[in-house]
Amino acid sequence: MSQTDTVSATTSTSDLPEEEKVTSSTKKIKLEPLAYRYIDEYKQGIEYDQKPVTSPVEVDELASKVAKLYEKLRRIIDWKEENIIRRTAIERILKRTLLSELSGIGQSSLNAEKITEPLIMEMVRSGYFSTGKVSKNKIPLAEDSLKKYIYILNNSHYTKNGNLKIKEKVNFFNWILEIAACEVEEILEPAFKENALMNFMTATINQRLKVLPKGVLSEEEILIQTYIAVHRTLYSLDSPLITYNLIKYYYPRWFENDSDFIDEFSHNITQIYHRLEGDLEHEYGKEFFKICDRYDASFLILGDVMEEIESDPDKIEETLTNKTSLFETIETVYTRRLSTLKQRLFRSAVYSTLSIFVAGIVSFFIFEGPVAELVGDGFSWFALFVDLAVPSVMMFLLVITIKPPGPDNLKRVKEEMQKILIKLDDRETYEINFAKKQNWFVHSFFSLISLIGGAIGAYAVYLIFKIAGVPWTSIYIDTINVAMVVFAAMVIRHKAQELTIQESGGVLAMMLDFFYLPLARLGQWFSQKWKEYNVVSVFFSALIDAPFSMVVGLIEDWRAFLQDRRSQIH
Repeated sequence: MSQTDTVSATTSTSDLPEEEKVTSSTKKIKLEPLAYRYIDEYKQGIEYDQKPVTSPVEVDELASKVAKLYEKLRRIIDWKEENIIRRTAIERILKRTLLSELSGIGQSSLNAEKITEPLIMEMVRSGYFSTGKVSKNKIPLAEDSLKKYIYILNNSHYTKNGNLKIKEKVNFFNWILEIAACEVEEILEPAFKENALMNFMTATINQRLKVLPKGVLSEEEILIQTYIAVHRTLYSLDSPLITYNLIKYYYPRWFENDSDFIDEFSHNITQIYHRLEGDLEHEYGKEFFKICDRYDASFLILGDVMEEIESDPDKIEETLTNKTSLFETIETVYTRRLSTLKQRLFRSAVYSTLSIFVAGIVSFFIFEGPVAELVGDGFSWFALFVDLAVPSVMMFLLVITIKPPGPDNLKRVKEEMQKILIKLDDRETYEINFAKKQNWFVHSFFSLISLIGGAIGAYAVYLIFKIAGVPWTSIYIDTINVAMVVFAAMVIRHKAQELTIQESGGVLAMMLDFFYLPLARLGQWFSQKWKEYNVVSVFFSALIDAPFSMVVGLIEDWRAFLQDRRSQIH
């Protein structure tokens, strides 16, 4: 980059006017126009939730219990963040169903009519959607959706070009199925309220954002990068869902079942793919992330406030415009989220640690153990213990030692909530200045120091395995594994800052970052490469999921058969 990427936030207004600071049960607040629009969009979600479900999808209770137990066990093996578990389950079913097409081994039965209903039944049976909450009327809608993506799988350049490497083909098919899973999930349970909050945060920050120098980015680029950053900071959403929402922005006709446009979309899918990936990997994207990450806590609490008062939609505006009621509700939801944050962190620590431990056992039996025996350098019991324990213990300690925000944070949340809700003549400005000069000598010096810290950290990990007598064939793999563990833990630690308005860290935190951050960057690179080359995961899902799904289906069919037989006895 020829231009620097320094971000700063300036305030064009000092403090809120004194009359706005007065807390009075009778004084009414005048809300921002964007806030009223957010309220209207949120009420659409309330109306949807209150609609009765006609012809609900129902599943056998025993089969559902078995399926839910399996999903809990699978979460240990393949741990995912809670906000993407449901979508990744849909992905997994689609990939398993379309295995032969994904692998290039043969032609699978790409028939949306045969795929859709079993997929929805399995999702309800596994507990990802509540029994009685999904209407059978959604099945044809999901079927029409899948037909579009199957059309792409059958007609895209990636399918017809026999010279493409299987890695490129599988990565593209994964990308398509990830987006398809997003659309199916939205059809079955639309995220009206979450989308309304993301739209409000995007519009608010975009309205107050000042990008310098003018012209370095177009207005649309600024809007798109803000929108992407909001996804990543507010709900920690991943690339597939962001891509899906970008498709809704760029190509709204894709969702209108227009056969001509579907053909055009499929024909141009390569260019569309590169355009969307370019948006996600934009060189200035991290600057928008910094801005949104700094102010996302107040929007997150606003979403909780709306959920707290939604039982009476007609009184939402009354509560938000009454400062006393607003502050009381903020305190209630803030305290609740803070307590659930601690629970979620502990749950993340347990699940992620178990996942790392199970992965270590599988790696030992499949690869590390046999290779060590092959070169005549086997594992001792102590070496095996260290090989399995170090990554797991490191993950647990990094996550369990996360500190929640301090007592002053609630006051800051209230202040920021007023700034985004109250209509003021002089708004706060968020500035991104790409023209600001950076001291490259200092930057290079800090980069060198960081590199040294990372090297020391990696070497320390290497020495632990070396001293423990871990075979040399496994030491390098284990060191890379630890780097990936540190990356995963740092992601969790960052998400733990969801309520924090102003970060604070002591000397210990700074020293830990000195060693951990370079390792985390290395782990991030290996994690991305693992996902890119992880062709085996497609087959793993089929080998494990497919037989179990058949067993659960047989249980449900057998109980239905018995019920039918009992009905004949009268």
